[in-house]
Amino acid sequence: MSKSIITIVSVVAVVLGSVFAYSFLNKGQEDTKLDLISLNEIDNTASFLWLDKKQGETTFYVSGIEMEISSSNDNPYFEIIFIIKDIENNSYSSSGFSFSSNIGSFSENTNTLRVFYNDLGENNELEIKLKVNTDVVDEGNYFLDVHLNEGAFDLAEINNGEEIRLELPVNEKPALLKIWLNIFIVILLSSSVVWFLLLKKMYYPAFSKKGRLNISEPEDSTIFIKKNARKLIIGNKIQEKENFFTKLFCGKIQYELVSSNHSILITPYRDWKTKKIRYRLICKDESRLSTVSAESHMQHLDEYTIKTNDESLLFQYFNIKHF
Repeated sequence: MSKSIITIVSVVAVVLGSVFAYSFLNKGQEDTKLDLISLNEIDNTASFLWLDKKQGETTFYVSGIEMEISSSNDNPYFEIIFIIKDIENNSYSSSGFSFSSNIGSFSENTNTLRVFYNDLGENNELEIKLKVNTDVVDEGNYFLDVHLNEGAFDLAEINNGEEIRLELPVNEKPALLKIWLNIFIVILLSSSVVWFLLLKKMYYPAFSKKGRLNISEPEDSTIFIKKNARKLIIGNKIQEKENFFTKLFCGKIQYELVSSNHSILITPYRDWKTKKIRYRLICKDESRLSTVSAESHMQHLDEYTIKTNDESLLFQYFNIKHF
């Protein structure tokens, strides 16, 4: 299947999905014949490590309230019931939804608000605040229908006589500390991948062609160059500090003939002309190279004589990949 066909199919699927979702939401609204008003999202913050969970809240208003007292009751009341429904227009448990109002009071553990005439006073508007416990309530969109439950009073009008339906999005976002920690982990992992796959090879090239040193003096022996080591140190005069992190991020160091007083260092390096890894031999302190190669790198079957005031080391470098 060509890229153009895949693109067309993807666009059609997105359009059809959008139309279906729009029709689905409108169907729920049409069934109830209520105006749809959006609330600010409930954005809770999840707990993380030592940080406690935080509950956000949203505020809405029920306005246009006019109460008329009767001769038989000088302090009548009315009740408003907040009915919660899911996105499919099914009734949803009010457990986990916590309401509060600036006037009146909610019955304990219910979503019914009772307001007395004396409490209302000169006001004609109620301020309702809502919190949602996302430990109990799933994230997603909900409907909040505002119904009037008449009490001992004559109600003239509420919200200009229109029934109210509120749309309530409920979300739980991770703690800011968790977000930054995840960003740090992503950066750290990305940096590690870049370091191990690219930069480490540039700054700390390792032995990749192996090879060996065939020693004939002071006695016959062989030193095998270890693959992936970043240095080969012969003798006990050169000491470099190593720990877990230097071995992991830079590479291991191979030590040989540690009882010798030599200071010999063999290191790999990248020849930028040939793009190959070559090996370079360096003598330090009292160690002196008696045989000087015309090349800057070690070559197959090269012989080397290295002396100090009281020691002599003679070996032949063997590596058929370094002709």
